Amino acid sequence: MSGSSTRAEKKKKSVHVGWEVAKLLFTLIFNSEKIPGQVDRLDDALTNHCTRSNRTWWINRINALTRPRFVRRLIEKKLNKNTPLHECVNLTLDVELSHDKVFYKESTFRQKWANWYENHCSEPLKFFIPGSGTFPEFDPKCDSHLVYDYDAVLEVIGEVLQAEESGRQIRALGSGHALTPIAQSDDYLVCTQYLNVTNRPAKEFIKAAYRDGFEVEVNFGNQTAKETHYLFETSGGTKIRHLIEVLEKYGWYLMNQGGSSIQSITGALSTSTHGSGIGLGPIPSMVRSLTLVGTGGKAYRVEASEGVTDPVLYDGKIPGSDRTIELIQDDETFHAVLVGVGCMGIVVSMILEVQPIYGLFEERRVRNWDDVKAEMTTSPDLYAYLNAHRHFEVLINPYIDRKATTDTTRKCLVTTRDYSHSTDKHPNARKERNYLSSFISGINISGKLSPWVFNRNPDAIPGMINNSLHRIEDYAERGSGFEDTARKVLDQGLGELKFYGFATEYGVPLDRVVDAVDLILRTCEEAIPYRHYLAAPFSLRYVKHCPAHLSMMNTGDICMIELVSVRGVTGSYTLLRKLESALIEFGAIPHWGLSVLPWTPEMVEKAFPKFHLWKKYQQKFGGRTFLNPFMEDILAPRTDAIPPS
Repeated sequence: MSGSSTRAEKKKKSVHVGWEVAKLLFTLIFNSEKIPGQVDRLDDALTNHCTRSNRTWWINRINALTRPRFVRRLIEKKLNKNTPLHECVNLTLDVELSHDKVFYKESTFRQKWANWYENHCSEPLKFFIPGSGTFPEFDPKCDSHLVYDYDAVLEVIGEVLQAEESGRQIRALGSGHALTPIAQSDDYLVCTQYLNVTNRPAKEFIKAAYRDGFEVEVNFGNQTAKETHYLFETSGGTKIRHLIEVLEKYGWYLMNQGGSSIQSITGALSTSTHGSGIGLGPIPSMVRSLTLVGTGGKAYRVEASEGVTDPVLYDGKIPGSDRTIELIQDDETFHAVLVGVGCMGIVVSMILEVQPIYGLFEERRVRNWDDVKAEMTTSPDLYAYLNAHRHFEVLINPYIDRKATTDTTRKCLVTTRDYSHSTDKHPNARKERNYLSSFISGINISGKLSPWVFNRNPDAIPGMINNSLHRIEDYAERGSGFEDTARKVLDQGLGELKFYGFATEYGVPLDRVVDAVDLILRTCEEAIPYRHYLAAPFSLRYVKHCPAHLSMMNTGDICMIELVSVRGVTGSYTLLRKLESALIEFGAIPHWGLSVLPWTPEMVEKAFPKFHLWKKYQQKFGGRTFLNPFMEDILAPRTDAIPPS
């Protein structure tokens, strides 16, 4: 094909995509009931008539066209006609939500902080910003990452002592990703965004057996194998996305991660954030050593009894100071501080177990939920069924699309992932996940438009969820699947759009998952006559046992059920509250960061059997200094408790 004909073909495809984008905008404003069909046509155009560079070009063009205030006002005027006030689109009076709010060193007083959902905020008496790292800019190749940041340790010690001398409490902030008030404090707050200097292979004071890699046994796909893993030391405020960038420099990667990399590593650790895979534990299970500053300004390096630090080599001295970092190697202590929910002190660094960079091959299949449910309940070995792949998760439509003309069964999407080298099913695998979702997530105003679409015609939500599941279906037998490095596969790539969704999450034992799903479906059905809907499917993700006292996985292998909706969809927040109430009564374990109801001592004691042990260690490491109203309510003595004899 000649150069001129190639250019003509590219221009033709670009025009085709532009025409479909224009028709979608017209449909959105003037004929919203036909949006699903037009979305399907845009999806086809992006998939079959557009290159990646063309998609990026269109995203930039649409963002430029919709950036002027008068354009946004025009869109508002068209969309908000005959729309209830609480469902109106607001494109001009605020900025798009973002995970990169930056605090500056001189901002010590009169600061205001809020979590990303803005349902909890603090106006602290004092706002500390320790550390000498860089943020939001971050250079993974910087030589400063190769040294341990003792200056930050001393800075944090000083801030803790200031708080205690003033009789104040102090809490550390990560990315504000939690829905719960777990980080909130009206006394002193510590912003950890600059605590990201140290990011290096862990060699100093490490036992010889771990210093240059060590062998571990894994079981994925019901096959036992040996892998070589390594130790990596990172500062407590490092964002996961930045940590990944540094790891890749060394040819390493995290063993697993959640669906997003926006959190700080300590925030993910402190709430037991997880990914999927019954053979893979949550973030706390990857931590081999934890350095924190507790009450009295005392610094500790805490590990398991057979920890990675060599006590003979370790002296604990902080250069230029008479202070030391005490080494504690004890299983029970380590399991207590791992998931500290901010109450054990301020984490200044940790050592993670990582592995060489690996590729993953992902397949997604739309299935009938009743068929998957039958396989789970009749399988002679449920663990083997769940462990047939390195990763296994299910997205379930909370509703049956009764308006469908043919198939009226409940749909779900089954996602599996395996090491690329362990499967031969990917010769034509794509290097990009669903084109439409990546396209929409790049458009600045899409997050604010999404709830309007759902509110405009809430009874269409069951069908819209089905359409979305079919749209991201992708597997080898259809000629593709999705293959890339673990970073590209595990990070769901929703960009800023993620901040317009919100979720709650609960742990359920493997043998009670089907009953929990039935409870969720009944509760959602009961809300339909009131036109209250969740605007997204809910997920089942299976996670390996973790011995940390306050991990949701403490009692054994767990299925984490995540209930998702879109911010601003009328009735969805109310429905999530009802679902949480029903699931807690059912016996589900709430996620420390993803919950919308108040927590009580009784609920925590039931959900976390080792809470009584955790409280003992919290008194030693954190005391009252690192509490806040949320945790004080949980730690309050029960009025019905039987006094010790």
